[in-house]
This record gives sequence, C-alpha cells and structure tokens, in this order.
Amino acid sequence: MNRGLPTFVRSDSFTGPTVLARQKKLPFSYRFALRKIPREVGGSKEHFYHFLVGYLLPLVYAQNKYRFKRFLALDCGPLMSPILQDTLTRLGYSFRIVNPSEIERPVFLDSWDYGWSGRRAEESVKTAQFLVKQAWRNYDCQSDHCPRSENLLIRRSNPHEFYLNGQSEIAGYGTSRRGIPNLEEVSEFLTSYSVHHSIYEPGAHCLGCQIDTFSASKRILGFRGAEWANLIWSTPEVNVRMLDASPPATLIEAFMKALSIRHEFAIVDTHHSPENPQAAYRFFTKPG
Repeated sequence: MNRGLPTFVRSDSFTGPTVLARQKKLPFSYRFALRKIPREVGGSKEHFYHFLVGYLLPLVYAQNKYRFKRFLALDCGPLMSPILQDTLTRLGYSFRIVNPSEIERPVFLDSWDYGWSGRRAEESVKTAQFLVKQAWRNYDCQSDHCPRSENLLIRRSNPHEFYLNGQSEIAGYGTSRRGIPNLEEVSEFLTSYSVHHSIYEPGAHCLGCQIDTFSASKRILGFRGAEWANLIWSTPEVNVRMLDASPPATLIEAFMKALSIRHEFAIVDTHHSPENPQAAYRFFTKPG
C-alpha cells in the first residue's frame, strides 16, 4: 500500500476504484483502506452539483472526522477548483490540490449527490453544511450586484471554454446544455404585476453569496441544472418550480425530497424552452 498523503477521492468513473485498481493505486485488500470503498457513481466533480454535494461537502465532513494533518484534494477544473481552494483554506486545512494522476493514498468519500438515508447520514450532511456556512460567513463577492429576494429567477451561466474544447471529463455546462431564453420577458411581466423578485446567476457569484442568496429565498424558478445544488442551503419553506426537457429528473427530485423541499416540474419541449410568464406569476403568487 502506498503510504503517502491521504487523498480525498470521489468514487466515480474518473477517479473511482476501477480506475485506481488499473493504475495500481488501490490497496490489494479493503482492510488496508481507511474506509469501505463505495460503489462507483456517475457525474463529474467538474460540474457544480456533483462538485458541491458529491465532493466538497463530503470531503469537509470526512476531514472533520479524520483530522489529517495534511491531505491531498483532487483538481476539479478551472471553475470548481478555486471554490475548493478558497473553502478549504477558510477552514484552516493544510492541503494541496493535485491531478488525479497524483493520487497517493485514496480515501473514498460518500456520494451525497446520489442521495443519503438514515439519521447518521443526515447528521453528517448537516455537519458539513454547518462547517462550510461558517467558513463563508464573511466574503467579498466578485459580482457588483448581489440581489437578495424571497423570489428568485435563476439565470444559467455561459459555459467556460474548458467545457467545450474537450478538456473536461464531461462536455457541456450551463447555457450550452439548458436555459430559459425569455428570462427578461418573465421578469418584466412580474414587475408589471408588482411581484418583487431578482434574477440571479449563481455561477457569477462566490460560494458565500450563493449560500446567503439561497438561504434567504422562498420561491425559486429556473431550468434544471447544476446550480440547484445550492438548495442544500435553503430552508424547508422554499418552493421550487423547475423546467425540464428530459424527464424524469430522478437525481434532483430525490435530492429535493431528501431536503423536504416542495417542488413542481414544468415539462417543456426543448432544452432552451421559454417560460410562460403567466405560469411564473401564478407560481410566485400562490398561497403558501
């Protein structure tokens, strides 16, 4: 067994047991591993949902449990790695971010992006939530405008070149995959009926801002996508309307159910389908 630094690893098709066994970086016997090796899951840590719920939060919980003096964390691409770096630094950890080829002693993380069950798992998630929230109590967001509203319209970000030029583990991101093309029209319609709201693009803001924004919101409308991972910061009182062109949204629906979040799906024809302004108005003004 390699006796180098522990490396927090997501058990997926890019860094999971199958890959590490092929690279001879997996202990011959599970009894030498620091914990039982979980099943491999889908998705990529370079995409925000799988990064936040499937890598960052489980890593923070695991480090809080193991208390390694130093450890390695995996590079998650040009958009996620800065969030990882900033968060782990704020938590006071001694670490280094490395490429998957530099994995030393793998410590496999729980795949919370694929759900959790039982009181112990629920408490683990809450512990990680609390630690990350505390780490981001103070911040200077890179955006000039950070709206706070009980009613949110979610704007998806344009994709970074990394997700389009073949460098990423899985191609595509943000508006290259899905989006609502008439968001401004919906906003103008809501304004004409005096429905206070904000348009919010999560990817344009730091993690602390995303935490505060989703924590303060009561109703959120947008297209299915990775930014919904931020519901992990929401209260159970939040209500979601999600447009979806490729039902069923099994993963995100299970996630919302685990968080006891009320939600509705609007099934649409294309991945860049407009929202009906009247449907948005009904959603933002319905009782409860």
